[in-house]
Amino acid sequence: MACFRASIRSQVMEMDTLVNVVVPYDQYDPNGEPRKIDKLLYLLHGLKQNADSWQRFSSAERYAGYYGYAVIMPEVQRSFYTDMVFGPQYFTYLTEELPQVMHRMFRLPDDPQKTFVGGLSMGGYGALKCALNYPDRYAGAICLSSGFDLLTDPERLVNIYRNREELQGLTGLDLRAKPEDDLYAIADAWPGDKSKPRLYIAVGTEDYLHGKNQEMHKRLVKDGFTPCYEEWPGIHDWRFWDVGLERGLRYMAGLPTT
Repeated sequence: MACFRASIRSQVMEMDTLVNVVVPYDQYDPNGEPRKIDKLLYLLHGLKQNADSWQRFSSAERYAGYYGYAVIMPEVQRSFYTDMVFGPQYFTYLTEELPQVMHRMFRLPDDPQKTFVGGLSMGGYGALKCALNYPDRYAGAICLSSGFDLLTDPERLVNIYRNREELQGLTGLDLRAKPEDDLYAIADAWPGDKSKPRLYIAVGTEDYLHGKNQEMHKRLVKDGFTPCYEEWPGIHDWRFWDVGLERGLRYMAGLPTT
């Protein structure tokens, strides 16, 4: 297993930023044969975390080797994975610039049908946003305890941020979500003949976002998507997210989640 921590210069954001990369190269299956690393995962952090969080608090590296994923873990601060109205263009960086830089630097899988994005909380929102806006780039999204509707419910999000001015940096003075940020509207308007990404959604039954995740699942089903939705006892914490990550990786690999 090779782990890289890089400080790279983003031309889009006009600043240096951190990214962690995991590339399994010495993993073997039960028969002693080298595991094929043929899948790529962008793994996104939550509102109060950073690029190091998945490696510090979960078994992401170990799962990557088990299931054949290279993993990229970027840093986006508290941006909600948006192109901020008053601030850096984080979504453009994540979906356009970062993949180009990573493919130049590392020998990573580059098949869009085997490229996935996942995240927790704010990162779960970002993962679904990537998959719905660019289904030609991401085959699927893993969404754990996600705040799917927060950018379309600005007063509720103000309570989470505890700072209206910070939130206005994302959305503008009127606190209105941009079209690419409204996941419900994108799903509702999905053309019937357009292919849909694989989606894995999981949330703890005691999580404060439990109801919102149920609501998004129902909405996606109504719009013709076929998400794998799972819930089990748990709260908004790393015990739940570690289990959910492995189940999501298994689902994207075509394996049973348990």
